[in-house]
Amino acid sequence: MLVEQVGALGHPILRQRFSGAGAECRVGQDLDCDIVVDDEHAAAQHALLTLLEDGRVRVQDLGTHNGTRVGGKRVPPDGTVIEQGEIIVGHTRLHVRTRHTPIGQERVFRREFVQKYRTPLAAGGVAACIAYAGFRQWLNAPSSLSRSLITGTLITLGVLALWTALWSLMTKLNKGRWEVRVHLTIASMGAAFCAWGYWVGGLVAYAAQWSVLAQVGVVVVGATAFVALYLHLREATRYGRHIALAFAGASTIVISAIAWVIAVGVDTSDVNRMDLGPDVRLETRRVVPNRDIAEYLIEVDRLQRAAGRERQKSLLDAPLADAGD
Repeated sequence: MLVEQVGALGHPILRQRFSGAGAECRVGQDLDCDIVVDDEHAAAQHALLTLLEDGRVRVQDLGTHNGTRVGGKRVPPDGTVIEQGEIIVGHTRLHVRTRHTPIGQERVFRREFVQKYRTPLAAGGVAACIAYAGFRQWLNAPSSLSRSLITGTLITLGVLALWTALWSLMTKLNKGRWEVRVHLTIASMGAAFCAWGYWVGGLVAYAAQWSVLAQVGVVVVGATAFVALYLHLREATRYGRHIALAFAGASTIVISAIAWVIAVGVDTSDVNRMDLGPDVRLETRRVVPNRDIAEYLIEVDRLQRAAGRERQKSLLDAPLADAGD
């Protein structure tokens, strides 16, 4: 039987092989154990694994308070027999494999598209990000275009370098390799697609006078960020697909909320912002019926006479101070 102690990141940190019928493997904090665990929730002599003649393994709990679990179920007092599976001792996980464990066929080594073409993809993504930064500076029409272009390029390269370095460091800690170009490809291509896609979507929405396109562009940007985070997690960690999808989704929601708060703050503080208010739509029916011009002139004359009488009355009630001069 092969017993592997699994670390917190999901990869084996200790592997021992036991052979021969009756071979025993004791697990606990005691130094006399075959597998010594540094776990305060494990007993000194916690569990006993015995290799049987038929190649299976008997798992016994040695009278502990927290018990021993196999496949999520607590081991009964008389023990249980398994062919393979995960054993939990305290907070420590052990994987057991025997001759009965099926072994899959050898997988042909094939590099994925991003890994295979990581160098040209990374160069193209960085160039697209720099082009977008320069294009935005050109649209702003600054007084010194060259200085603005250099500033935008340096900021873009700095952000990409910092983001790539963080994910590469995480990959080194988890898998023992850096994968700088892979993470640079994911970051640069994702950022370029989000930036250019959002700008083109806004332009099309403005040209077509269809505001729904702008909302669709926001959704596409969020989906792109989600895919990029998922690829980063798959390359940098040993998480499965479900856990990586969950983390990527939660991170996308948090980043979107932060971006929305920042966008609202910038929009309210913009001096060029105009609140257009609700849409005003004219009805098809006529509000004022047709009249002859003479009727309007009579009404105007009546209003003028009434205004004159009101003015004379106000002067009699409150004469002006300089009326006698």
